[in-house]
Amino acid sequence: MARSLNNRLRALLSEAGWTGAALAQTINALGGEAGVTLRFDRTSIAHWLGGMRPRDALVPELVAEAFSRRLGRTVSVAETGLAQCERTSPDPGRPELPQLGSIGGRDVYRTDALQVAGWSALVARSPIASSGASTGEWIGKAELDSASAMMRMFSDLDATIGGGYARETLSGYLGTTIAPWLRARATAEVRRDLLITASRLAYLCGFMWFDDERHGTAQRYYLASLGLAAEAADRLGYSAGLRALSVQAEYLKHFEDAARLADRAADAVPSDASPRARAFLAAQQATAYAALGDQRVDLAHLDRAERYVDAASDSPSQVVSYHAAAMAHSRANVLARLGDRPAAIRTLTASIKLRPVEERRSRLITLAHLAELQLAEHRLDQACATWHEFLDEYPAVESGRARKQFATLRSVTASFPQSTAVRTLRGRVTAVGSPAG
Repeated sequence: MARSLNNRLRALLSEAGWTGAALAQTINALGGEAGVTLRFDRTSIAHWLGGMRPRDALVPELVAEAFSRRLGRTVSVAETGLAQCERTSPDPGRPELPQLGSIGGRDVYRTDALQVAGWSALVARSPIASSGASTGEWIGKAELDSASAMMRMFSDLDATIGGGYARETLSGYLGTTIAPWLRARATAEVRRDLLITASRLAYLCGFMWFDDERHGTAQRYYLASLGLAAEAADRLGYSAGLRALSVQAEYLKHFEDAARLADRAADAVPSDASPRARAFLAAQQATAYAALGDQRVDLAHLDRAERYVDAASDSPSQVVSYHAAAMAHSRANVLARLGDRPAAIRTLTASIKLRPVEERRSRLITLAHLAELQLAEHRLDQACATWHEFLDEYPAVESGRARKQFATLRSVTASFPQSTAVRTLRGRVTAVGSPAG
């Protein structure tokens, strides 16, 4: 039977002003956000235009997202002509109480999912109230204590060895243990406390997937965290979730979304929030606006964040773990965006010295950023010394961000073949071998 030509896809290509090669390149890049290696080319697109469909059900969603970003509007999978049915995209506005057991590991990062409500709009739209139980099981303090202990354990694992080792395990725990507890019977106080703890666990799980460069799944867990915080009427948790979405959007170069989400996170913070929590939010506003090139706004947010850190007397928490080392890292990011690399180098060096020893993954990422800045300033020997420090700790950490930095290091060692320092460094890179895991 002859296939029907895919005129829907052809119309989208025309509207976007794309060639088949340009679409293929974009799909391959979006696949990386979902943790999938794709190698489509213009021939692949020609086959689809001729009526063939991708075998992998994820690909039509990637195509729809590619056109959504290009055209500045939401393009559904049906509009691409590549699938009989499409998965439901995250609903903008008020996040719903999530089905934690159904969050998968090959999800598309969706820019339309970033249109979530700020706290004021959320409250104005409808009252926030805990939903009732759907099972006869009762839960109480024992389950809460267990969930809190698991939060501490997973948080320590993430900080020490990276998100790659435990992200699947935490996902499983959320789906098989926390999700049934959320459907169980409980007193109002226990239910609210469980919702808050579940929100924190979903936030941490999202960060683990983010750290391992699996951005679609990370986004879905962040949205789940928002939904749980909304059900619990937890303003601080909602602020943290919005901030996480902002950080991810900035990392993926959606700078306007990042700034908007950072502002909404700061607006949502409760009036009794600690100075450390306010610094946590203001610093992200600073880095997001620096990415947009708004020097006046980003410096104002940065100065405010530093005043909050100086005033903080509470200890860093599992969600708001912001401290002097993190503040220095934020300042360095802003300085680097503003083009002041020497100042950024000094500040990152200070951040590394201040970083607690148990935060190995953060130290590793910071060392990589420092080496890149030193190299950009033509301080090759210093950069090599910093990369050696990076290699000291790299084998023990499982992190997609760290693997990306290792790949950068490989390219650096190939770019300066005549340097003695680089030749020595290349020997260590070869000894380390392929990325951990």
